[in-house]
Amino acid sequence: MTIPRVEVITSVERRRHWSRAEKERLVAASLEPGVTVSEVARSAGLHVSQLFRWRKQLCTRIDAPPAPESQALVPVQIVPDEGSREPKPRRRR
Repeated sequence: MTIPRVEVITSVERRRHWSRAEKERLVAASLEPGVTVSEVARSAGLHVSQLFRWRKQLCTRIDAPPAPESQALVPVQIVPDEGSREPKPRRRR
């Protein structure tokens, strides 16, 4: 019978804070051709989902074109055409 390996944690590990420059560097590295996101995440010591979240946040800000001021929502009112007549309601059986 073998004894499983036991890891003893002696200190409390706090959350790491990543600067914007570090996030951008890791995201840029993950976007290089031939590189996988999991490789970059493992080398930096973070979870793959965290790197995907940073990619989504940073890439949507860069790729999103600014909304032109000429595009805006305007109210619409639908009125029946004068030449058309409303169909008769169907009778229920």
